[in-house]
Amino acid sequence: MSPRYVTGYFPIGLAYVSSYIRQFGHQVTALNLHHHRVEDGDGPVLQALREVDYDVVGITGITVAFRELERLVPVLRKHTNAKIVLGGGITSCESELVMRTIRPDFMVLGEGELIFTSLLERLVTGRDGSDVEGLWYWDGDVPRTTGEGPSIPNLDDLPFPDLEQFGIIKDMHAPRTMKVAYHETRFDYGRTLPVTASRSCPFRCTFCYHAGMGKYRRHSMVRVVDHIEDMLPKTGADHVMIYDELFSANTDRIFEFCDLLEERKLKFTWFCQLRVDRLSQDLLTRMRQSGCRHISYGFESGSDVILESMDKKVTAAQISRATKMTREARIGIQANFLFGDPAETDATLHETLAFQRENDLMFVDWSAVIPYPGTRLYNGALDRGLITDRLAFMRSICDISRYLWKDMVNLTEMSDEEFRERYIMLRELNDQNHRTRPTQVNEAKVLGPTLSEFELECRHCHRIERRALPYPPEAAHGPVDAASTTFLMGYNIVCDGCNRKSHLAANRFPHIERIYTMFQAGIDRLRRSGEQVVLLPALDRYAGVFREDIDISGLNLVAVLDSRQYRWGATFEGLTVEPMTPERLRELGKANFVVLPWVEYRRALATLAEAGISERSILCWNELFAESLDSRQQCA
Repeated sequence: MSPRYVTGYFPIGLAYVSSYIRQFGHQVTALNLHHHRVEDGDGPVLQALREVDYDVVGITGITVAFRELERLVPVLRKHTNAKIVLGGGITSCESELVMRTIRPDFMVLGEGELIFTSLLERLVTGRDGSDVEGLWYWDGDVPRTTGEGPSIPNLDDLPFPDLEQFGIIKDMHAPRTMKVAYHETRFDYGRTLPVTASRSCPFRCTFCYHAGMGKYRRHSMVRVVDHIEDMLPKTGADHVMIYDELFSANTDRIFEFCDLLEERKLKFTWFCQLRVDRLSQDLLTRMRQSGCRHISYGFESGSDVILESMDKKVTAAQISRATKMTREARIGIQANFLFGDPAETDATLHETLAFQRENDLMFVDWSAVIPYPGTRLYNGALDRGLITDRLAFMRSICDISRYLWKDMVNLTEMSDEEFRERYIMLRELNDQNHRTRPTQVNEAKVLGPTLSEFELECRHCHRIERRALPYPPEAAHGPVDAASTTFLMGYNIVCDGCNRKSHLAANRFPHIERIYTMFQAGIDRLRRSGEQVVLLPALDRYAGVFREDIDISGLNLVAVLDSRQYRWGATFEGLTVEPMTPERLRELGKANFVVLPWVEYRRALATLAEAGISERSILCWNELFAESLDSRQQCA
């Protein structure tokens, strides 16, 4: 069973375990919860348990699945007497804590094929499995371990993974002609086949942990291409995503892969992850010729001080060189800069910001270093007392968005306030950077309540595309929640020709532009009247982008309020941010209240109503958006 916890994830590791144990006569039912709707809840799990009286339920997960596994295992206990076996990367990080908290019957410590098969042999014959290498088990109420278990020495000895069992065909048959998302909108997004060519990674960056993967091993490229060739006619895939943390440390293997695709006349686009120090222009050109359209690189920083601290074993000069060569080959770049390494200072941060500008890396976004369990950074944070409650930390990183805004661990020598200010600045800078590289819009017209048609021209290669684009991005998949702030962000559109990105701002969509116009008209009215105005909240992440589109200057501001404690005392629009309480709202009751884009806008409106504030005194961005959307849908 693969629980639902990461969007777009396919459990290829579990598919390998499934095909391996079936060789020994075990019957397997696969349940990939990523193929079920969130609103279905535990229904698919309970249905599966009603249909078959299982002997064993195997579950996989990585660290960010901790809370979902903690919730799911008691559900299983209530509805089955099967032994529950937990595997995946989560079991190799804080193993005893995971065992004591989630409480499966067994945990596989390491790769699952050999260890799980040995455990099943014991269970079939009525033994307890306590002599199997690579397990955690219970001795009464005490968890015990037999240590890390064996791994497959030669990956080519493994059968092909059971992709069909875990719903790859269903994945492929979902209608998907383009990928619509803020970070990356691609017109050529096809049916994607997940493939692995190796396990683990030969490098040991401080922020990375190759949980449960053993030492670095590789499939032969012939075996990799055999697998792809076997799956293409079964799935109709036209894109291959190579899941490896590092596709190959040996460039000869990549040339071999490209040659095999050409020899067998296999046509598809593909994606992989590579290091910047193992490249040549000849290699990248050959990759492009064989279908490679995007490469993920671990840039992390433009400061050699930080790269050395991270033990990356690359230099900023090598990153710059890789950027130029990859663009020359017309291959897209996927990468991030990471803020918050223990060696991070204002000087190293400014060095990377300068590097970003010099190399035109406006779409290489900033995120934060996270000390995931098992990493050297995590162990250092424990030693320094920065993480005092390991269980609370494990739970916190299961919601990365919340962690990054509310629970982030500061590994630097900066004060927590300085650290947060710089992180907020960097996240806002991402949006501002994107806008410096706008998509050229030649024509645009409204097609529906959430749909506009464009003629777009790439600013790099001048390729022209005519496309109907939904907005906000949620509109491509279902109903739109007015609490979302994604409708402020626009799209980063990938050109089919050169694979470079350009930005299409939200207010360039004709069906969205009207909302901006209406909100600006309300602001302008308040400015002309000179009436008192209260702003809420004190925008952080989206402040710069919002100010570019909406002019809120010149208002007769008397207060800025926010319910988020970390914003109290900050300065916004020249005023000190105060707590938003019913008492303070009543004191300001004669003013007009302008609610800027806010995920928590519904709670804010409820607090305003509780304080007796009239609806006529409120101008709310999200409400305006919701009303406009509803009226358009009714007209449609």
